[in-house]
Amino acid sequence: MGFHGLELHGKVAVVIGGTSGIGRAIALGLAEAGADVVATGRRTDQVEAVADEIKAWGKRTVAVTADVTNRGSLENLLAAVLSDFGKVDILVNSAGRIRRQQTINSSETDWHEIIDTNLMGVLRACQVFGEHMLARKYGPVLPENRAV
Repeated sequence: MGFHGLELHGKVAVVIGGTSGIGRAIALGLAEAGADVVATGRRTDQVEAVADEIKAWGKRTVAVTADVTNRGSLENLLAAVLSDFGKVDILVNSAGRIRRQQTINSSETDWHEIIDTNLMGVLRACQVFGEHMLARKYGPVLPENRAV
């Protein structure tokens, strides 16, 4: 059962990185609170599975894959959401990448992939979705902090 003080009927939420872990829990919680939710990630099978769970809450969704390391991918996501819903009210940045190894053993390539996803991905998403949200003068952007 969700938090009774959270009422999101009529809101549209996009959860980037919303197909596993904390992001998935946030996406389902937003649906439980009444929002229509688009939970996205890089893996089609996970995007479709979470979309089915959102529909089970009786909420609308669209299954679109997106990769925060690719601005065009985020632009396509925004276009799909606007086409189906006409707006974005809430953006949650939950995409993250980790390497389960000691830092001393990390290559610079591995480190750059983590930074590109966890930090630059937030910047890209905020820029792509932010323009729409600023134009509407509405829309919280929620970071879901991840440890590197």
